[in-house]
Amino acid sequence: MSSSEIDILVKQRQTQLKEEKSQIKYGVILLVINTILCIVLWKKHYNYSVCLGVGTIIGIILRYSRFCFTAAFRDPFISRNTRMLRGIILAMIVSTIGFALIQSSYNHYKGVNYELIPGAVSSVGIHVMIGAFIFGIGMVLAGGCASGVLMRIGEGHALHWVVLIGFIIGTLLGAKNYSFWFDLFIKDAKTIYFSEYLDLKYVVLIQIIVLALLYKLALWYENRPLKEL
Repeated sequence: MSSSEIDILVKQRQTQLKEEKSQIKYGVILLVINTILCIVLWKKHYNYSVCLGVGTIIGIILRYSRFCFTAAFRDPFISRNTRMLRGIILAMIVSTIGFALIQSSYNHYKGVNYELIPGAVSSVGIHVMIGAFIFGIGMVLAGGCASGVLMRIGEGHALHWVVLIGFIIGTLLGAKNYSFWFDLFIKDAKTIYFSEYLDLKYVVLIQIIVLALLYKLALWYENRPLKEL
């Protein structure tokens, strides 16, 4: 189901709720409980309080924006809707600039130590392709990525509790068997850090240009007449 179809169903459901008993008071109660928890945690573990508050805000944003990686890569093929995909591309442009500012403080001209570079710089290889392919199939079958699943659980979708259990089981199995996969694929994979070969400013500029071209391509694909496809 595409994100546009989900939006239609949400609007229909909202119309039905207006005729039924309002659930606003339950939302207010949960918000009050969440605020009390933030205050209590702030006195003992302020970092937990910050995580809870930020998580709540992100959850509300996800709920009303319908932001989901699954929809971003699925909708263009189903309904030619690239709105979500273009949103992710814009987010990548912003994050590219942000991480560039953070990593610019690291002096890599005297040699590169990947562990000291701000942010995670890890190896790339066949293990990334296999993992991404399997995860992509799984999130389409599950009807949501990690954030989308958590958001829909908050909305009351029972099926996504099953998906969450699958997430937990898969994560535990992955952690348990990580040494096996590391020896098989990751150990000999090469770590590629573009700033090691090219000035960081040029790397950022090239990536922003590529992302901007992808944004224009997605917009062109969505607006292209159906008969031309």
